[in-house]
Amino acid sequence: MTPTAPAISPYGATAASAAGTAVASSGDRQRQAIDNLIRRELKVGDPRDPQQIAQALRDRYRGDLRAQAIEGEARGLPFLQTPQARSGELPPPQATHIDLQQATDDVRQDLQMLISDNLTKDIRPELEGWQQVIQRSIDEGVAAARYGLDPHRRDTAFAMRRQLGDYARLSRLIGALTPALNRSFRNLATSLDEAAAVILVLMGESIANLGFAGGRFLLQAPYSELQARRDAVLNALRQVDGLAAMASAGGNWPRGLRAYRQLSTVLEARGQGDLRALMNEAELARTMDELIQLAGGGAPTGLRAVGATAWAPLNRLQRFVQTTLRQVAPASHELATLHEALMLFLDGFVAGGGFRLLRVARPTVLNYGLYGAATVSAAERRLIELVNRRGTLARLLDCLTQCTCDDNHVLTQIVLDKLLFTLDRAIDYYCVGDADLGLPETRAAAFSHLIDALLPANALNYPAPTGGLPLYPWNPTPGGGPLNRPAFLAPLADNGLIANELNAVRALLRPVPPNPNAGALPNPYPQQEWWTTTEATYLNSLNNNLAWLGGAPTPQRFATVLHDELCLQRQTDEQWRPVVEQMTSGCVSAARVFDDALPAFSPGVLYQLGDRALDYFAQATAALPLDQQVPFGCYVPDPRMPRHLEESLDDIVAWLP
Repeated sequence: MTPTAPAISPYGATAASAAGTAVASSGDRQRQAIDNLIRRELKVGDPRDPQQIAQALRDRYRGDLRAQAIEGEARGLPFLQTPQARSGELPPPQATHIDLQQATDDVRQDLQMLISDNLTKDIRPELEGWQQVIQRSIDEGVAAARYGLDPHRRDTAFAMRRQLGDYARLSRLIGALTPALNRSFRNLATSLDEAAAVILVLMGESIANLGFAGGRFLLQAPYSELQARRDAVLNALRQVDGLAAMASAGGNWPRGLRAYRQLSTVLEARGQGDLRALMNEAELARTMDELIQLAGGGAPTGLRAVGATAWAPLNRLQRFVQTTLRQVAPASHELATLHEALMLFLDGFVAGGGFRLLRVARPTVLNYGLYGAATVSAAERRLIELVNRRGTLARLLDCLTQCTCDDNHVLTQIVLDKLLFTLDRAIDYYCVGDADLGLPETRAAAFSHLIDALLPANALNYPAPTGGLPLYPWNPTPGGGPLNRPAFLAPLADNGLIANELNAVRALLRPVPPNPNAGALPNPYPQQEWWTTTEATYLNSLNNNLAWLGGAPTPQRFATVLHDELCLQRQTDEQWRPVVEQMTSGCVSAARVFDDALPAFSPGVLYQLGDRALDYFAQATAALPLDQQVPFGCYVPDPRMPRHLEESLDDIVAWLP
């Protein structure tokens, strides 16, 4: 009996053909991924040309000793007798390295002196914990600051600098409440300020030492993350064209394929052929690889090249996103994923702040020519002046309680130390900003309203709220009226030098008219030399709670940003209360510092410092729609949690007849 061939179903043939196509497509994608990897990493034009690859490998590993040995062997030299490169001599110590060593030694000695002091025997475990955390923060901050071009390392350095600033302010606070140890704790705070300042300078030096010079383009994402974002875009495109989902489509509707077909039709009808080419994986990968290669691995020369040439491919990708948005019906989650992945990739090439670190790390005499263009911006000039004023103010505050330690002097010292802490945060904001009054500069401007609470009313032109709540202890009547300064601030009234410095800092943090009696603006520059934004523009943005000025798009509003920044400061103060109560003698009650409500409407001094500014924000926006008003109080809203699908369906069924 002759065996018969098995019957082949046409459906089975189709399935087998589809499976073979999927396998072939998978192999093509893998080969294409390898080719793109070779193009990106070795920077060759044809990944299938062995001569180009060999030359690229020789260039890439030219400095490697093993590669030198191989080249020596090719020239006929014995492999083991290839000349070895000698290690160079250690570079001579630079000024910043000496400053860092001195600051580190000062911190260690001050901590050791506090730990070994007989007066601190009851809080020795707490101080030993401080020692461990502070030393680790300095080490991590210095290590991260040496790579200032890397955005993640730069953010880590700023975080460690802020943590050192927190310990410096906490040390001053504990010292003010413990008169016998005031000088020792303030010495530690000064040393911590030195270490934090060196970290800031190291970040600027790491940029300058690599030859960044006059460049003003810094990546928002590290070079390695750009490659990961590029791969995410290609994976999203494969979901749209259906290749990746072909084998596992199952019973899902082909929304990605429909979106792909509709977009091809729309782009062809609109004459956007250059954009339709981006729907091909090879062309999209080539365009993104061009941008990544321009970055040159995050090197200074590469960043400067990106800043001058990346606008063309970036514009093409942005046009693709804008042209293809909301052009598909029904909506496709695959296409939405592609849009989000592309926008995430583009966000990495938005110019980031950080080039102002050069103004801090390099002397101003080098701003012309070496480290700047024809002019220095008004914001950069304010940053330089803030750094100078910060040192002067710190020296004045260190002398405030040198001879007297009565309650008024202690409370005044506490609120002024808080202002010194906020000035450090303002400097950090200006270092990462890139506009005259962008989001970082707006957050820094919030601290100027704290200074308003301390200066006398006749030197401010600061409007008192009318028809609002009584402002304890500023306004004795609910109808408003002249601002009265609290009694505990009497030492400030007797110290005109501190008031003058606060006036000058206030004029540098937000545009205000100069005060001829207090020297609000440092001579010889008039106000327009320090600010491009006018006072009228600032007040209009505040009173109408407009979207903040300059920078990248964000849903945040101007007055809300000011309010939230001061609330974050208040939350930090509240977290320190148990630490202060644990480590101080209680000569001045912690309630007089931290309490938010005492009898006769007299809160703690830190609350008094912020309540005036917070109430001003609330009064200024009271006439706006409810969703734009700024509340007086500080609270953290709970994240909105959507209901389960079953609960929603159950409610719908309950309403059905």
